[in-house]
Amino acid sequence: MPPDIGLIRGVSRENLSRALRLKRGKKILIIDSKLTATLDLIANFRFLQDHGVEKVFQLEKCGPPQPIDSINQCLYLIRSDLMSARLVCDQINSNLNRNVQMTYGVIVVPRLLHVISTLFESEGIYEHVTLGQYAYELIPIEDHVLSLEFDDIVAQLWLHKDTSYLAPISKALFNIRGIYGDFSHVVAVGHYSQNILRMQVEYERIYTNNLKAHNRQESDIPTLIIVDRDIDFVTPMMIPLSYEAVLDEIFGIKGRIIMLGSEVTGKEPVKHNIPNDKVFEKVRNLHFSQVVSYLIAQEKETRRLQDGSAGLNLQQMKKFVSTDLQKIQALKKMLVLHFGAFDAILHHKKVNLKKLVDLQDNIIDNVDNKETINYLEDAMARSFDATRILRLFCLSSLAQDGLRDSKNLKTQFIQSYGYKHLITLHNLEKMGLLYNFKGLEVNAKGMAQVVTKVASASPFSSSATATAVGSPSSKTVHISPQAILKKSATPSNIMVDLVTANHSSYIFNGKFSPFVAKLTEEVLSVLVAPKMNSALAERKIDDHLKGYHIPEKLTSVKFKATSEAYGRGRNALVFVVGGITRGEVAALQTIGRNIGFNIICAGTDITNGTKIINLATTS
Repeated sequence: MPPDIGLIRGVSRENLSRALRLKRGKKILIIDSKLTATLDLIANFRFLQDHGVEKVFQLEKCGPPQPIDSINQCLYLIRSDLMSARLVCDQINSNLNRNVQMTYGVIVVPRLLHVISTLFESEGIYEHVTLGQYAYELIPIEDHVLSLEFDDIVAQLWLHKDTSYLAPISKALFNIRGIYGDFSHVVAVGHYSQNILRMQVEYERIYTNNLKAHNRQESDIPTLIIVDRDIDFVTPMMIPLSYEAVLDEIFGIKGRIIMLGSEVTGKEPVKHNIPNDKVFEKVRNLHFSQVVSYLIAQEKETRRLQDGSAGLNLQQMKKFVSTDLQKIQALKKMLVLHFGAFDAILHHKKVNLKKLVDLQDNIIDNVDNKETINYLEDAMARSFDATRILRLFCLSSLAQDGLRDSKNLKTQFIQSYGYKHLITLHNLEKMGLLYNFKGLEVNAKGMAQVVTKVASASPFSSSATATAVGSPSSKTVHISPQAILKKSATPSNIMVDLVTANHSSYIFNGKFSPFVAKLTEEVLSVLVAPKMNSALAERKIDDHLKGYHIPEKLTSVKFKATSEAYGRGRNALVFVVGGITRGEVAALQTIGRNIGFNIICAGTDITNGTKIINLATTS
């Protein structure tokens, strides 16, 4: 039985209620614009009004707050970054200099950092503000999709090496245990995932009484699989071909809203609310090539139902109008919208979907490298979208052990898009997404490289080192994207049917499954195997992990000795630190359907390659 996901939204609302009481009574709320969409997923404006909020302004668009209708309390809701904190300092100092009589409160999301308190103190406003923090729980985007909406986390963790987000992530997962029961099976892969599990131990020590009070003998969600995004950066750099993922790639989906432009509607752009779309619910996980046939079939069925009303008598017509006509008209409206979206994708001026899919398939197969380089050179000469170019750069680096002809390609990119992107390329290299080709070309120079490498690797050579293959130093833990791709490739004995989407690899035309989907399938297959005790199950999963050539220090498998396989239901929580893609969600739902599990897909945010590249891009 699926767990009641609405419970965690209730906890977030209760915590928000407590945070808003930092300033009791009527108040003005000034909110960081990047938190607006997140707040909408937790509470509506009526909820804010019930807690004394009279007016809401965006921090970046408003000036220093002024008393309104005798309301002299101002409450700021900001993210835990110094830019937002400095804006608050500037506004409050401006009011203090002009002797504006107001009191101030600042709520920091997800946690109040010492550096922010220090900034307020150095700016001279510390004694004028009341400080608080608000950490919301995992937010239900859908019944099977949860997100923390930390949309800058890839840059924070892998570019800036800022680990301040790990504590709220760990606390959110710890609270899942308190609400739904303790995890019986935990599989973690990645450096940050290991840190999050270690933090759980500390939370257990601090909140042990609360955990015991809430825990049941049987858990609603007995299985947790947590994976770092950098274990598989290949998947977000690819374009997944489930319909929902393609919509996200072309138009962008934020929370439950997709913005469809005039090229789709034929009129004004609209904010389309996904949960109210019955057609989308049916087609979201279909392979893109199968969507139009479903839409045509539905259009024919709608026309048949409408034509069937022609021969009705008066009483039957009254019944038809009151019960069926409105549903038919709403369905026709949704069908028109999706036909428009499908056509807009096929004829998109900036994204040639078929060409990009063919290119990424060639890159994964490591064929036609010359064609890929020619396309990249031509695309840069014609000033195609820089983000798409950088995604192909990164995909080539990850899938082919480095970017071929990287010096020339990077030079042309800088010349085409500006020298500001020197920093962009540096950022991508620092994040481990872009690096020069490390393989050996088959020529005389390549043979010389082979001789040099063999000689330096000899135990009798004075230059021999103990560094990991491809890593700059012995301290670097090397993860091979090629080894993960090879292990995640679709077995030759499985026929992938794009019509029925019978295998998780369907999102990539049957070539391979995302790492998180493949790992989840292996873990759940072990759980459902008969006569499998916890010790044997751990060994089986350890063996699977060794096949990916991931260093043991980055993996952990912990099963409770007396745990039942399913708890109160076949439910598993899969969490990606660094964001889960909509393609991975589609793949995981396919696995859940095949094995008979309800898989709850979660992450620090819902991401894709464009979002990750934009975090590294210099404006």
